[in-house]
Amino acid sequence: MGESDIHETVPGWHADPRARFELRYHNGRNWTADVATDGDRFVDPLGTRPQPPGTNQHSHQQPGQHPQPSNRVATASMILGIVAICIGWMPFVVALGLIAAVLALVFGIVGRRQAAAGATGAGFARTGLITGAIGLLVCVGGVVFSVSLLRAVDRFEQPAEHETSITSCTLDGNDLTATGTLANLSDSSDSFTVRVYFVRPGTDNPRRQATIVLPNVPAGQSADFEATRTIGDLDLDCIVGAVRGPLPYGVDPGT
Repeated sequence: MGESDIHETVPGWHADPRARFELRYHNGRNWTADVATDGDRFVDPLGTRPQPPGTNQHSHQQPGQHPQPSNRVATASMILGIVAICIGWMPFVVALGLIAAVLALVFGIVGRRQAAAGATGAGFARTGLITGAIGLLVCVGGVVFSVSLLRAVDRFEQPAEHETSITSCTLDGNDLTATGTLANLSDSSDSFTVRVYFVRPGTDNPRRQATIVLPNVPAGQSADFEATRTIGDLDLDCIVGAVRGPLPYGVDPGT
């Protein structure tokens, strides 16, 4: 069917006058870019333009005629690599990050093979391999951080051997001041976190409390501490509520 017959064509699918595909759709006025070959529909990347010079006018196997197979493995590789980077540094969650990083590398390798065989997603697979490798490095840092945090928490929960006492509990107006001393009975210098409770006489339920950090108390020596709280008209007493080791990374887990 030639160009002179365009206006006489009935709307529908007809033999492709451009010879790039088997069929091309005519809307009753013009040829469109909607084409089909072997029952599969496509959009002609060249639109309705004539065949480029030097190409086979009768071939139906033009580049882009058939869409490339999808490559979901490559996409999954990229997503898992990004997830590994995002969570790999987190204490304990690092285990999930490590799994994501390893899967990102495995899926990236598979995705590249599929892309080499003609599928899409070569860039996604490459990104998955890169982010997966970075995610592994981040997870190494996450493991180190997790171990360090566990040790810091253990030092906090298991303080060095010590002895504490309240030496005075003085009310000045509405302010109650507790003073005391802590003796380090261990063989090495250590830090301590002392919680002073202001309680009703005869109880240990704190109505007010204070936290005092005593850094680097030498072995066999003592350190004094003091805490003041406004109690209003409450009748309260002062006691040592708890003694812990150094705060993990300077953060008080009790706050």
